[in-house]
Amino acid sequence: MTPAAAKTAIGLDAAAAREAFYRLLGLLIVSLFPALFWTTVAAVGASALGAPLSPLALATIGAAIAAFLAAVFNQLFARI
Repeated sequence: MTPAAAKTAIGLDAAAAREAFYRLLGLLIVSLFPALFWTTVAAVGASALGAPLSPLALATIGAAIAAFLAAVFNQLFARI
């Protein structure tokens, strides 16, 4: 038999895991979609100007945007 306190702790761990999953999902949505959008804008803009960017440059731009947005999102919604 499992004591009631242990059952409560197990329930809290499951709730914390669900919350962590939703926080990660929100972080991905908030950081990846805008990063993909602005990377596409940069690629199209550079191609329109006649100097297309290399795939490495586009990956660097996308990673930098995603990392910045993830850091901002994490700090805005971090629990103190």
